[in-house]
Amino acid sequence: MIKRDKKRESRIAKERVVYLIKRAEEWKNKDYELARRYVELAKKIAMRYRVRVPRGLKTIYCKKCLYPYKSDRFRVRVRKGRVIVTCLNCGFERRIPVR
Repeated sequence: MIKRDKKRESRIAKERVVYLIKRAEEWKNKDYELARRYVELAKKIAMRYRVRVPRGLKTIYCKKCLYPYKSDRFRVRVRKGRVIVTCLNCGFERRIPVR
């Protein structure tokens, strides 16, 4: 029986997550459904191998509907010490504290 190299697996998984989210960012203006699928796959890989999606990439897409934020599909407001990003596809509000 071959032993799994979990550190290597998680490193590869993290690379793939970053790659897929960057591809989604490239494709969001050309094919919105494909961009959403890239984000969905990245999230599945991250959950399967228990790796975190980097914070900078986490704010690129909606947590609920997984669509990447496109210029006409989200709203940004600053209120009471936090940034509120509203997805106009599903209505989900993400609250990000201002440091």
